[in-house]
Amino acid sequence: MQLTELAHDYLTKHLHHGDLAIDATAGNGHDTLKMAELVGPDGRVVAIDIQASAISATSLRLSDADQLARCELIEGDHANTLEGLANEHSNQAAAITFNLGYLPGSDKSIQTTPASTLTALDAAARLLKSGGILLVTAYRGHEGGLAESESVAQWMHVKEAQGWEVESHEPKANRIPPILWVLKK
Repeated sequence: MQLTELAHDYLTKHLHHGDLAIDATAGNGHDTLKMAELVGPDGRVVAIDIQASAISATSLRLSDADQLARCELIEGDHANTLEGLANEHSNQAAAITFNLGYLPGSDKSIQTTPASTLTALDAAARLLKSGGILLVTAYRGHEGGLAESESVAQWMHVKEAQGWEVESHEPKANRIPPILWVLKK
């Protein structure tokens, strides 16, 4: 099973109609769409991306699936945006997803970084409600990806020491595969 399918399985098990879900790195909108379908018309999904092209792609995907009405799309840095959301919606999100790296088919110089990601993860932890889930997929095969992944691993170890449940899933591959971390509150 691919990590994206595994992440969507986790979302299916943890999201319910009426929930708040956040896609911290919207990309092409695949996770956002899955979340929108799961939270239903009474739920809300916030999707964030620093790139206008990602927000446009996500908007189109949601519109084509008739799911745009329940979603708020924000063009901005995931760290700053999640900080603001954490101040408004502390302990309210049922699920939050991150896909770390760069947007496939776009400018590879625009990518997430360890510093902004760690700030975003701290805010995400404050956003999660009891029983909520944080899914972080890190693509490690590009420049900077391994360092960011190692920062996330350290952050996850700290959370685990604080009593949070942490799992990781790493496919076997000949090259450096992505890794999926699952944090449960």
